[in-house]
Amino acid sequence: MVALLLPTAVPYPICYLGAAKAGLVTAGINTRFREREVGHILDNSGASAVVTTDEFLPMVEAVRPETLRHVVSPEEVLSGSGDPPAVHDDEDRAVAIVYTSGTTGRPKGATYCGRNIEAIRRIDAASSSGHSPSQVAAIPLAHMGFMSRIGANIRRRARTVLTRRWTARATLEAIEREKLTVLGGIPTQLALMMLDPELDRFDLSSLRACAMGGGPSTPELVRRIRETFGVPVIVRYSCTELGLGTATKAGDPDDVVANTVGRALPEVDLQVLEANSDGVGEIAIRSPAMMAGYWREPEMTRAAVDEGGFFHTGDLGRLDPEGNLRLSGRTKEMYIRGGYNVYPVEVENVLAEHPKVALAAVIGVPDEVFGERGTAFVVPANAADLPTQEELRTFVAERIADYKAPDNVVLRGELPMTSMFKVDKRALEAELLGGGTDLDVVAGAEPDRLERELDRPGR
Repeated sequence: MVALLLPTAVPYPICYLGAAKAGLVTAGINTRFREREVGHILDNSGASAVVTTDEFLPMVEAVRPETLRHVVSPEEVLSGSGDPPAVHDDEDRAVAIVYTSGTTGRPKGATYCGRNIEAIRRIDAASSSGHSPSQVAAIPLAHMGFMSRIGANIRRRARTVLTRRWTARATLEAIEREKLTVLGGIPTQLALMMLDPELDRFDLSSLRACAMGGGPSTPELVRRIRETFGVPVIVRYSCTELGLGTATKAGDPDDVVANTVGRALPEVDLQVLEANSDGVGEIAIRSPAMMAGYWREPEMTRAAVDEGGFFHTGDLGRLDPEGNLRLSGRTKEMYIRGGYNVYPVEVENVLAEHPKVALAAVIGVPDEVFGERGTAFVVPANAADLPTQEELRTFVAERIADYKAPDNVVLRGELPMTSMFKVDKRALEAELLGGGTDLDVVAGAEPDRLERELDRPGR
């Protein structure tokens, strides 16, 4: 088992492919994770070697160094010589572990075997055009989009422009310079690109399509993307555990693209469980492309995948008469900020460690740029010594990934409770969306700071 804690650069795919050829399992680590998350991944994966850079080496050395036999640089890997050992072609052999956050806040490792990656390649071949796409790598390489789709990208001869740090301006420059054909990313990134004050000066005529996924979007955003860039928009729905799920396709009516996430892809079975009178129920998906299970977490796997092999997403939706999936919300509290899953309980646990916080509850609320943003309702430990927004954000960002830090902080004298003495988050959401608070609101992140936060490695 080898773990990769590397920035978005050429050594990452070389190390990943080399490890696969040598019969090793690769665990990707998001460079935005902090020590406790990195430590959990190293423990859970059982990695005996970590490939990293000087930038992240202190963090690796600080978390349970006794569990590691080797910490090496990508230069050491690339300077190696000799042929790799012969590896038996076993389609059930684990190849990659893609880590996400679980309902407890701990990252969970979605395991992809050879047969899963091959299925993704096969389904992609049956559902995508034959041209060789070229686009910027909009997400970290430890993400499912790269780790599980690498075979499909090689088959399609896809060209990916790697940027160490994603920014809207750098992406616009790359499209013009490299004549890229696909505009891809999460809704947040596309929204930020359209906010660039010099957007009109870039030659984006090489673009042929926009592929969007990884977070919630609005019909208005889809319309603006289509009008701004002059290309058809393809909307995808999936998650770390699924590999592939549903997608719209070029030529779909505007209503389908703007209000649905399309139809199930080939070899994908989709069900809506326990639907109510409006046809809304929990979305469950089964396919050969989905994960083989959570790494070293058999109980979590059994809880997520039923006896029929369907993964229960925790998302709510309904199918229209044409088979398009229309999302309605989520059964879980998790929200998606800028394409990253955030679990409130993890943030609440960190906030509870702050000496000025007596109680905290975190919820996600809709946001035009980020899809959703986090708001923390905080009861101060001392009304005479109130915590500030930046104080709490910094405290959280120093302990877990910075995108999990709440964007807004609402200070309250108390939190509403249910009859079971649990925080009533529905009441908090209604209060927030209705504009009412009973103590003080600390201003949230300003738009000119959003892009700097979106992909800031190591924070």
